[in-house]
Amino acid sequence: MVRTADGYKAIAHIQAGDRVLSKDEASGETGYKPVTAQYGNLYQETVYIKVSDGIGNSQTLISNKIHPFYSDGKWIKAEDLKTGNRLLSESGKTQIVRNIIVKPTPLKAYNLTVANWHTYFVKSSQAETEGVWVHNDCPPYKRPNNATTKAQRESVQGKPCVEYGKLAEKMIADHKKPLVVEYYETGTIDKSKMRAIESVQPQCPTCSAKQGGRLSQYSKEQKRKLSNGNKK
Repeated sequence: MVRTADGYKAIAHIQAGDRVLSKDEASGETGYKPVTAQYGNLYQETVYIKVSDGIGNSQTLISNKIHPFYSDGKWIKAEDLKTGNRLLSESGKTQIVRNIIVKPTPLKAYNLTVANWHTYFVKSSQAETEGVWVHNDCPPYKRPNNATTKAQRESVQGKPCVEYGKLAEKMIADHKKPLVVEYYETGTIDKSKMRAIESVQPQCPTCSAKQGGRLSQYSKEQKRKLSNGNKK
């Protein structure tokens, strides 16, 4: 069950556009963020994680082996959790891992992509305690095919570069908000907006190349962050 703006909801029934309780790892802020994707995969093993909240309530979470849970300051995949690990609850309190069992039982497990903060809270269906904090699975960025249209490219010709005012024989149609930044901030790319003429600005080849280097480094950093958080 996932904590949504409308209460707890089975993850299999969550759809893009639903708002789920999320938490920003950097600031600690919590709030409801939209789901941009929901999908399921079949796994060959099932992990049962029994936790308790210290005031008499317990629950058993069911997961695949690779889903990351936040425990003691870092993301740990389900199969690597240990007895005594502390999971973070919705209110900021902790739930203690009491037992971990991995069984060779096939499991259809679902996951979400959550905008902005890429996290959500889950609990078992019968639990009388809060959900615990888990990371979503945000796939690494892949630049869309035909990211700019012919009309966009034609619209910037003969116009000065937005950075230094230079003109070049062939100007580059640069997205005002880089697509890679949009993706890692929201979990998706608005394809219709991406192809709108008002979404691009003129950039000279020199500035475009420099920006490409900066964004390549940004993308690598985001992938590294997801890899460390999502080591599945």
